[in-house]
Amino acid sequence: MTRQHDTVVILDFGAINSQAAAKSVRSLNIYCEVLPCTATAERISALAPKAIMLQRGAACGEATLRRQPAADPEAFGVPVLDLADRACDAETLKPFLVGQCGLKQDWTVAAFIDEAIADIRRTVGDRKVLLAMSGGVDSSVCAVLAHRAVGRQLTCVFVDHGLMRKDEPQEVCSVFRDRFGIALRHVDARDRFLDKLAGVGDPERKRKIIGEEFIRVFEEEARSAGEPDYLVQGTIYPDIIESGWDGGKPVKAHHNVGGLPKNIAFKGLVEPLKYLFKDEVRQVALALGIPASIAMRQPFPGPGLGVRCLGEVTREKLDILREADAIFRQAILDAGLEQQASQYFAVLTGNRSVGVSNDARTYAYTVALRAVKTSDFMTARFVPVPMEVLETVSGKITAALPQVNRVVYDITHKPPATIEWE
Repeated sequence: MTRQHDTVVILDFGAINSQAAAKSVRSLNIYCEVLPCTATAERISALAPKAIMLQRGAACGEATLRRQPAADPEAFGVPVLDLADRACDAETLKPFLVGQCGLKQDWTVAAFIDEAIADIRRTVGDRKVLLAMSGGVDSSVCAVLAHRAVGRQLTCVFVDHGLMRKDEPQEVCSVFRDRFGIALRHVDARDRFLDKLAGVGDPERKRKIIGEEFIRVFEEEARSAGEPDYLVQGTIYPDIIESGWDGGKPVKAHHNVGGLPKNIAFKGLVEPLKYLFKDEVRQVALALGIPASIAMRQPFPGPGLGVRCLGEVTREKLDILREADAIFRQAILDAGLEQQASQYFAVLTGNRSVGVSNDARTYAYTVALRAVKTSDFMTARFVPVPMEVLETVSGKITAALPQVNRVVYDITHKPPATIEWE
């Protein structure tokens, strides 16, 4: 993105909380980017930093302290702050960034919107654009930004891959056609995706298959839409980080990063949000006038229920999971707990266990429930949902779904777990 803001480069030495410093810097309306400590001098220089910060983590070990960056931070002629194990909240950083470095505090939501629209126009020109619409906040913001930038040059495509939550395809089409007046092509590709996933149990293979099939569907839609030159995606910063950005160690492949085929039929990708964290995307959404029901919607993985249905994905298992997930999410809303959890969902595990129903033996699935609270989705803590709520959910799920005879609650933080199970 083309911008005129003072920039802070944060060199990450492998800290668990590597994004905490970046979020603190940005909360001061100062732009920053995170690079691995292995970044070359050329990579750092390209950002023209006005300050450099070394993020070693809140709990340093000796190996981390001894590790040296590939490029000497002092060689860039700008102030350098080694965070070591000190706190990296905004008030701690402000004296260094504003007082010592004199950085401008002009990285605002309004500035981002203006620059994003200008960048899209500059990149696209008078050519046609295809946008992948999921109905989540990321693709919604991309849709509004792209529509403001290029208007009728934009074609939005919603692909129903059969991996959506209960009633979600109908909701997506209704919101964007009726509320926003955006021309939306609804592609029913359920059979196509599920046939590709048949017999596949490995989570990374599932992500790759779903990612590649998305591109293939869009290529076909592109031909029928007059062959647009650019594909717009709602990639955000954590997607890039977790997929192993700039040579970093990957946590998992994201369908819109690691799953992209090498030879796609578009001239290029437009990713307006790729340097924003999720909370920043939500702020932009609200500023654009997107309803809070969408702007504050909890994240949903690109591969959808494909990575919440452990092991092989089948139509039967997806139907079970959709219903269990809907029961749990509604219970959270009924209990007024939605503000306490950043994400809450059900997982259909691959485990079956012995149970009893109507005095007869059963051998059925186990459903796991998960609710987490996080500010950056890089770390997260499980939400202590009241036992009476969990008991009610368990009873409703097992009563409504005879294929399920056991419900468990996940009480693991991130790390050591990830938020999703796959």
